[in-house]
Amino acid sequence: MALIPDLGAALGQTIFGDGGKPYSDPNRIPMSFTSLKRLRQAGLDPTARLSGEGGLAVSLAQNVGAVGGGGVSGGVLAIIDMAVNPNSITFRQPKRIVKRDTQEGSIFFHFTNNRGENNDILTVDFRGNTGNIDARGDLQTDTGSVFSTQRGANTGANKKLAIWHNLWQLTREAMLLEDNIRNEFQIIYASTAIPLQISLIGHWSSVLEFTESADKPFSRDYSMAFTVEEVTPPIDEIVTLLNEFAVDTETTAGLT
Repeated sequence: MALIPDLGAALGQTIFGDGGKPYSDPNRIPMSFTSLKRLRQAGLDPTARLSGEGGLAVSLAQNVGAVGGGGVSGGVLAIIDMAVNPNSITFRQPKRIVKRDTQEGSIFFHFTNNRGENNDILTVDFRGNTGNIDARGDLQTDTGSVFSTQRGANTGANKKLAIWHNLWQLTREAMLLEDNIRNEFQIIYASTAIPLQISLIGHWSSVLEFTESADKPFSRDYSMAFTVEEVTPPIDEIVTLLNEFAVDTETTAGLT
């Protein structure tokens, strides 16, 4: 799996901003969500595995332009690039341990995989805010919309609202497609802590939840949970990949 382009620049604060938050910096790396269903609707091979060499990174480069900037039809996005990344992302992976108390003390049973690890299933919890989605304040509001009064500054509300609805719809998609092909869901993730493009493949363990609150009339808080079945590249290999990148960087620096 290729490193994020210009990773050195990213670590040098070009991509992630001057110590700021990557979900708000204009040069940030957007978090991307998709499913086999959406990629197939965009004209990709319906039997293609989302993971593998290149993975979604190839799709992002080769297919977004071909489907009209990422759209499929009826406002559905093949690849959902977040306009505002979630505020909080929690990785949780408990241990497979069972405790049994006896007269002589406690016994711990560790249930391991084929590598001898007792790690349970990885889950990722997302919590965020839509940003301003009040279409009445967006100058790009369609005149045919129920919110057609054009006033205020261009807030990008229409785009953020469409992306949020696509994300909500994505978490509700069926697990089986029409021809009984399993619908796989994929997230492309990168951050300062994980400065590699990793692919999380799995299923949504909860539909997107959100709160309508008078305290935040123009934005909505939301949360959702994802169960990870596969990570590409494997988490165990990230340290090795980072080390290889560091060696390559030092070599290049020595030559220059």
